[in-house]
Amino acid sequence: MSKVFGFYSLPLRIMTRPFEGFYAMKYQREGTLKIAVINLLLVLISYAINDQYASLVVNPQNPLTLNSLNNAVMIVGALILFCVSNWSVTSLTDGEGRLKDIFMAMCYAMTPLVLTIVPATILSNFLSADEAGFYFMILAVGMMYFIFLVFVGLVTVHNYGAGKAVLTIFLTFFALLVIVFLLTLLLSLWQQLWVFAYSIYTELMFR
Repeated sequence: MSKVFGFYSLPLRIMTRPFEGFYAMKYQREGTLKIAVINLLLVLISYAINDQYASLVVNPQNPLTLNSLNNAVMIVGALILFCVSNWSVTSLTDGEGRLKDIFMAMCYAMTPLVLTIVPATILSNFLSADEAGFYFMILAVGMMYFIFLVFVGLVTVHNYGAGKAVLTIFLTFFALLVIVFLLTLLLSLWQQLWVFAYSIYTELMFR
């Protein structure tokens, strides 16, 4: 148990002492990319468990058509897009965090999700429809604390004040929308190019 606790000590310290924990991750080099990825995998597994085993009272998804892999890809994709957007913005606003630091801070901030999703899933199977609010309250607390830790992590990683951190977060979401728009545009152009090339190929084959 001591080895397990020691292995996961920094994510738990970040939950209880966020500023000190993120400072240790960034400046004292106590954080590792391996633990960050493990924390991300735990979140993905937790959401997969929630999708599969949450009570029908709180879970509207059809388990026969559910694809947890698609949900995992969406979460990882959103995380990568946010990290790249934040790095692109903070590179222009004197942020000290590298892309690796931003990714690690985001993954370490997910610890509340790891600790709340599975217990809420288990609890949902013992609740009636009138008591479903307890399930959503647990998930909401975990999500709100995750958002708080993301804010603290970005403040610490980039060595920003609170006001500048809020501004860069708004700019990050704007940059994220621009990146999504450009990716959608490139995908559309690629599809049109593929259809054009395929039509030429079929025309040549018939001739």
